[in-house]
Amino acid sequence: MNLPRVGLIVPLREEFTYVASVLDILGDTEENGRVYHRFVIPGTQDTGILTVVHDMGLTNGALAAHDLVSTFHVPLIAVIGTAAALDKDIRLGDVVIASEIIDYLHAAKATEDTDDPSRIRISIAGTHWKPSAPLLSYVQNFPDRQATRRKAEEWSTAALGRCRIEPGSRPEKAPVYHVGHVASGDVVVGSEAFIALLKNHDRKCAAVEMEAGGAALSVYQNDKVELMVIRGVSDRAEKNKTATDETLDIDGAPNAWRGYAVRNATALLMTLLAGPGFPWREAPRLPVPYEPRTPASPGANGTPGASSGASFGTAAMALPAGAAAALAAAAVIRHHHRDGTPEQTGAGHVSRSPGDTDTNADERHDGSGQPAVDHQPQLTDHHGPVTEQHDPGLF
Repeated sequence: MNLPRVGLIVPLREEFTYVASVLDILGDTEENGRVYHRFVIPGTQDTGILTVVHDMGLTNGALAAHDLVSTFHVPLIAVIGTAAALDKDIRLGDVVIASEIIDYLHAAKATEDTDDPSRIRISIAGTHWKPSAPLLSYVQNFPDRQATRRKAEEWSTAALGRCRIEPGSRPEKAPVYHVGHVASGDVVVGSEAFIALLKNHDRKCAAVEMEAGGAALSVYQNDKVELMVIRGVSDRAEKNKTATDETLDIDGAPNAWRGYAVRNATALLMTLLAGPGFPWREAPRLPVPYEPRTPASPGANGTPGASSGASFGTAAMALPAGAAAALAAAAVIRHHHRDGTPEQTGAGHVSRSPGDTDTNADERHDGSGQPAVDHQPQLTDHHGPVTEQHDPGLF
């Protein structure tokens, strides 16, 4: 079993229930106090790893991204969940993929309002992060290329077909996905004035959420890791979201729009990952030794379920880089002693509606066979400059 190719960050348990309803979950394990769920990327032989943060905020997103990369050496981190739309052309149930992530509270400045000292003004500076050009190009062109156009259409049609929102509230049109700027910060947004502040800072803001900025900060320090932010739109950051939250599904459960949005985002992510030509970054594809040991069976140290590596049912999970490399080297040595020959080793947001052309238009918001490489983070500055917005908002 190879190392997982993608690490998913899911903020809340509710969102995990929706994500898990789409994925084929193989099992779970605990490493250093964090629980991970392994899943299959549909249509491939690759797997991914998922962790639920159980809380909101940039710091939690940063820690989760760091743990996924340091533990499993995934070449891709994906932040998934709900978001609030900031663009009137984005419908509930649509999906937004970030072409730029804006940590809008970074270096923000608070001052008294000169007309009313009891109120404050916020001057937003912010830090902007971008995915790589190959990833952005892949996502933007996916609905238009001959090899992937049908996959995008099938995703959209299937999403509407599995919508579980009660009759009378169901969307009439199938969802589409948008590629645009996503604002990220430790604020639950439910204010038209605050939305205006965000749009004044960046008029291309398509959605707002609360974890991507932290994950971006963590990932940018490692040039072997890519970041994708993919969010289902469940509301419009209204002050009162009662009507949206109380919309029922066909089983009579509330938060039907949240479930619909996250399922759409999850299915789209899997479709993109399984598509031909996905721009995976180079990463070690070290084999992990197979351990036919159930969680209840005694491990090497006599402790029930204990084994070297993280266990998922009957298969050992990813080992630390040093241990995995040592095992791989040992396998080569054994092969050499067996036949005298060492084993060779291979060395502005865009609405994406299938068949359409580009338009400017939350509250929570390959096995490559390469040899092992150095996993030490390398600091590379690929995010945009910090610029202060001199037109402060009042709230």
